[in-house]
Amino acid sequence: MKLILASEKDPAAMNIVSWLRELYGFEKTTDERHLQMDGGPLMEIIREESTETTALTQHAEEVIVASRHASETGRPSLTVHVPGFIEKKELALAAPRTMKLALNALKTEVESLGLPYEVSLEATHHGPTGLGVPVTFVEIGSRPEQWADKRAGEAAAHAIMRAISSEVKCLKAVGLGGPHYAPRHTEVTLNTDVGVGHILPKYVSFDEELVELAVRSTCGGVDLLLLDWKGLSELQRKVCLRAAEILGIRVERAGEIAQRKKL
Repeated sequence: MKLILASEKDPAAMNIVSWLRELYGFEKTTDERHLQMDGGPLMEIIREESTETTALTQHAEEVIVASRHASETGRPSLTVHVPGFIEKKELALAAPRTMKLALNALKTEVESLGLPYEVSLEATHHGPTGLGVPVTFVEIGSRPEQWADKRAGEAAAHAIMRAISSEVKCLKAVGLGGPHYAPRHTEVTLNTDVGVGHILPKYVSFDEELVELAVRSTCGGVDLLLLDWKGLSELQRKVCLRAAEILGIRVERAGEIAQRKKL
């Protein structure tokens, strides 16, 4: 069973929940915090912030979190990412297929609805990391006016449901390098047969051990390390190449894959 999580403290999450109820028929069960779609997934409304939750009250094989995204730039955005505290080496399980489905659906919805929003992956950040199942965040950013934007909520609701109900075959990758919003990894995910899970950006310090942890924290294994080559320092490039050799995983440059379209 796949579970949708939403915090009652999060206005963007409640915006998305309202659309899930309206468009997909989620109804309250005997427990008012649990909503279920007839023959479909379960949704849980939690009291704490979704980034701070530590346990699931329902058995789930995978979790998708409806959430808000905040940034200093305040740019309207719809984003997808895996949670994790990179510096602490605490990473949730990543589901690259789910992330690919959600990101592509967001792109489709933005184009269909004519929304002035950027669609992107984000580097791995914040919690929760201890749920024991794959976790994907689908977020509306970046300020209160976007969190309350009904059209953005509709787009995110459709993306979550497509990520839950659809299937896609893809090569699974760990992304390395680049800035927080990961433009190269986003481009590859949208336009090729590669799905990216964890992204370790240039601005964090990482070593072979951390790269290995990101690989082990990916559901179903990893097919390649996807490098934003120009978005890595020389030292980081060497770390990536050594990690790939140690793990027996091939390395690909994001720019080259985007040009070839498929591997």
